[in-house]
Amino acid sequence: MRPIDNPPLQQKLWKAIFLPVLAIIASAAIIIYLSEIFDRKKQFEYLSRYQTEQVADSSEYALLFNDQNLIASNIHGLLRQQDIIGVTYFNNQRQIIDKVGQVTPPQTDLPTQITSRYANNGNHYVSIAPIFYLNTTQENMGDIPFNQANPTLIADSIGLTKTPQRELLGWIQVTASTQRIQLEQISFGLSIFGYFMAAVIASAFLCWKYAVRLSVPWLRITRTLTDITSGDYDSSNTLSLPKHLQKTQEELKYISERLKNYRSDLETEIDQITKETRENSILLEEKSAQLHIANKEAMESNRLKTQFLANISHEVRTPLSAILGYTNLLQKDRLEAQQKDYVETIAQSTNDLLTTIGNILDFSKIEAGKTVVLDSEDFNLRESIDDVLHSLASTPSTEAKDIDLVPSFDPNLPDWVKGDKTRLRQILNNLVGNAIKFTQKGSIQVIVDGKQVSNEELDISIEVVDTGCGIPSEKINQLFKPFSQVDSSHTRSYAGTGLGLVITKKLIEQMSGDIGVISEQGRGSNFYFTIRLKASKKTTEPLAPLEHHLLILEPSNNYRAYLSSCLDAFSSSYIFTSSTEQFINALHDSGKPYTATLICAGSDQETAEEIHELVQYLNQRFQLPSLILAKPTSYITLHTQHYQHLSAIVQKPLSASKLHYALTHLSTQNGPSETIEANAKAIEPPVYERLNGLHVLAVDDTQINLQLLGHWLDPHGIKLSLAHSGQQALTMAQTQSFDLILMDIQMPEMDGMETTKRLRQIDDYKDTPIIALTAHALAQEQQSILASGMNAYLTKPINEETLLNTLQDWCYSNKNLSVQVEEELSEVFDLHKALSMTGNRAQAAKDLFEMLMQSLIEDKRLLSHHFEQRDLDKLIATVHRIHGASKYSGTIELTKHANFLETHLKELGFDEAEDVYNDFINALERLEYAQSLIPWPLASQRQVQTASHPIS
Repeated sequence: MRPIDNPPLQQKLWKAIFLPVLAIIASAAIIIYLSEIFDRKKQFEYLSRYQTEQVADSSEYALLFNDQNLIASNIHGLLRQQDIIGVTYFNNQRQIIDKVGQVTPPQTDLPTQITSRYANNGNHYVSIAPIFYLNTTQENMGDIPFNQANPTLIADSIGLTKTPQRELLGWIQVTASTQRIQLEQISFGLSIFGYFMAAVIASAFLCWKYAVRLSVPWLRITRTLTDITSGDYDSSNTLSLPKHLQKTQEELKYISERLKNYRSDLETEIDQITKETRENSILLEEKSAQLHIANKEAMESNRLKTQFLANISHEVRTPLSAILGYTNLLQKDRLEAQQKDYVETIAQSTNDLLTTIGNILDFSKIEAGKTVVLDSEDFNLRESIDDVLHSLASTPSTEAKDIDLVPSFDPNLPDWVKGDKTRLRQILNNLVGNAIKFTQKGSIQVIVDGKQVSNEELDISIEVVDTGCGIPSEKINQLFKPFSQVDSSHTRSYAGTGLGLVITKKLIEQMSGDIGVISEQGRGSNFYFTIRLKASKKTTEPLAPLEHHLLILEPSNNYRAYLSSCLDAFSSSYIFTSSTEQFINALHDSGKPYTATLICAGSDQETAEEIHELVQYLNQRFQLPSLILAKPTSYITLHTQHYQHLSAIVQKPLSASKLHYALTHLSTQNGPSETIEANAKAIEPPVYERLNGLHVLAVDDTQINLQLLGHWLDPHGIKLSLAHSGQQALTMAQTQSFDLILMDIQMPEMDGMETTKRLRQIDDYKDTPIIALTAHALAQEQQSILASGMNAYLTKPINEETLLNTLQDWCYSNKNLSVQVEEELSEVFDLHKALSMTGNRAQAAKDLFEMLMQSLIEDKRLLSHHFEQRDLDKLIATVHRIHGASKYSGTIELTKHANFLETHLKELGFDEAEDVYNDFINALERLEYAQSLIPWPLASQRQVQTASHPIS
């Protein structure tokens, strides 16, 4: 057996044994020392008090007779005692009679019984005892013969004698030194310490020997286990242990044999597994190759699907553009009622089809994991919501339903905000449209509230509350799933693709918000959501105050509350009534004259006739102008020519500006002066006089689209030239001068982008506005269009007003293509910074930027994975890598948001990190979209790059 030496184990065993022994020895020494000290001190105090008390008793006659010799004798007798160093006598007047040795003044008045205390920091022990004289009248018992009775004793026994009287003669104070007892304590303490150290040394030695003896078997066991672990299974055969550990020795031998056999079996299995692993690795390589091919096929399939959707969008939107265009032209003509219904049905059905196509395209992009690009523009929030409600109130789906669309705005809500107006309208169209679909009667409220988050941002909260059929609680989780509906059976009552709420939820999340729903079957639903918008610097002039006193007939409580808020906005007083009888009574009983009446009209002909009679009565009897609140599809709105004495018909849903306009233009003339359908500012059609004389070139391979453009532009004095191909457009541009070019994107032989690139190479057309007409409607096309040299794009189908507004904006704007590109890049990329990082070497700067963009392809996947898995360390490492690389590439926005996200993750982890993460991802995607717009210097240009800055 090899020598065994393991000091750490022996030391631990020694400590485990010795420390309890040391504690016992120390405790015993302390107890003995303290016990002896207390006994000696107690004996010293007792002796000092006893001596003082005895001398006080013997000093009675010395003080009674003022015997100085006896007093001196007592003093010297005390001083001869051990430790006594001072004696002082006091008379009953507390005056010192005699003193010898150390005199310690008493602390308080002299006591009436013996007391003692330590003085001078414990160096002296002072005892003070009073001296009394016992005054008695008893006879001397010694004078009475033994055989005769003592009359004093007999009198005392029967209680006839008096108690002896004590007279205080004085005090004796004795001072004893504690020096001797202190020396004895020190000497005893040293003795105890010596015995303690000897016992400690002896016990430490004995404990060490015992610990060494105990550790030997366990060290042998440890050594044997180490040998077995290292593969020496025969070492257990040489192990020798005491008798009480024989069972352990047998078990170790058994374990050693088992491990020896197991190792042999394991080696055999490893060889087999290694062989199978080699075979599987070959199969994995084959599968990996197959997966790689499948992945490429999937990516190609996804690309083809996107291309297919783009082509479908083009093929569908192009004819729809013509359908809607000519439908709008028909609506301007004089049509019979039935023909007008046909045309409106065609327009509505076409718009529904466009909405469905738009939803499919949006969902395709969402499914591919891409975000929808959001625009940022100033828009009037109240007017936008009013426009949505007005457009939905005019649809056939609401014609046969008794539904009120009621908006409600927080008074502190700003009118103007900055964000994506189109997407907000899309959200509201989906939610309010669904509410209309599932509500047969009652009301749909749109409640809008706002909260300022910072000087530049505010949160907008919107609720859409309906009184429809409601949603079962077990079906609510299906609402935001693709192609899912609450009732998905073949006999369902409500149609739809099931994509509206999915797209709505995605759009709201991109606007840094969330959406939820509260619903109860049979009692309606409440869809609520919040979005974050930016504050706008634009303001709206407040409505001018109107001093009107109105009598209002409105049965709906919800609409009453909204009317109150509108009328309060321009300081008009009013009284509400809920029935015709109550209306007439209020008319006659009022003490203040009314200036006008406001009457809510029903949708049917019978109610319209009743309203007509009531208005006639008001006009003839009271000469009061009457405003009628009616739905766009109501009988009275569709047959206004049959009704007289109306001041105006104000269509529901109402807005404050429409009502203000109507009250400002009150009239009691025969026949309604006008039907107010939109906001007051839109009642008068826009004037396009500035467009007269413009020369516009329209490039499109579809003859019907070119004809439609001619119908729209000719009435405004705009000269229109038509080109059916890109090559024809280039030929015409060489010989003619155009103020603006409308360019179709998808054309045979030469598409619109290539045509634009070649037009920009012509000196006369470097700054000519070129507007794309695209049917693809994919958001990322905006960057490709700008990169090709176009200024803006219009998505088919377009309408006349949008086209004319675009012409007016671009023909009289000072903004050219270079300025537009700079604005697009200003917040995303800094070219000067990118060049300065490489010493103004353009090719090197471009190479660094392209390396960054290439690495971001894989980093985007890692970012998404790490964030979903909540892997903080890996996410920080990825963001840090992007942050570092972006500093040298001029990507200012990406650098800023990467710094924000990295700092947030390091300090707060994933707490409230979602918004910061989304801002970073949005910045990354904006950089991807803008990369084709970067105007790299010519030294870094290749022939196929940067079409917006062509190479000569």
